[in-house]
Amino acid sequence: MDSEDDMHDANDAESLDDYYSGDTGVDYSDDDAADYEFIDNDSDGSDDIVISRQQKNYVVLKEADIRQRQEDDITTVSTVLSIPRVDACILLRHYHWSVSNVHEAWFADEDRVRKTVGLLQRPVVQFSKAKELNCGICFESYPLDRISTAGCRHPFCNTCWRAYLSTSIDGGPGCLMLRCPDPSCGAAVGQDMISLLASDNNNEKYTRYLLRSYVEDNRKDSPFFGIVDRFVNQKMD
Repeated sequence: MDSEDDMHDANDAESLDDYYSGDTGVDYSDDDAADYEFIDNDSDGSDDIVISRQQKNYVVLKEADIRQRQEDDITTVSTVLSIPRVDACILLRHYHWSVSNVHEAWFADEDRVRKTVGLLQRPVVQFSKAKELNCGICFESYPLDRISTAGCRHPFCNTCWRAYLSTSIDGGPGCLMLRCPDPSCGAAVGQDMISLLASDNNNEKYTRYLLRSYVEDNRKDSPFFGIVDRFVNQKMD
């Protein structure tokens, strides 16, 4: 009778023979085998055999889905902080669309946050009962229905506002952090002013910049946002 060591040697030799002959006893026709991709080394004569696991750990969302997520985040901040949606959007842009960071900063020091992002609690300028006001850019006098203001209430005629917004939006995504035209004022200009005064084309550009900013700030945490970012950039070109 062979010794125990001899039996082990024989079994090992048989296993090696099976391995090199391709008979490993594994059935590659099952579902698990379908998750691997085998690349024939003879196909180009340069690459080694590559075995890769196909991981399906992401979901590709449509543009409408991204917009809905963006709107949901704005709604959340607006509801929790009891502020207008326009102000909630300004806050989220400043904090890179992180709802948790907005809440943390706001509840830690609301006054500091307001000052930083340009959300004023009360107007800087108080209107008189005059029927006309002077535009702070062209210095012409206009009736009140041709004057518009941001939260600071610095008065500018609608014509000057449109020129200011057009120049800013044409300058790129920096328009998302737009401030009052008065050089001494830091009041934020929200999307409500864009919707009211900008042309349809500039409104579309601004909305696209807004979506792009949401995608770019979120793609660090979610793989699919990188794909959507490329799509959004193509739409902007």
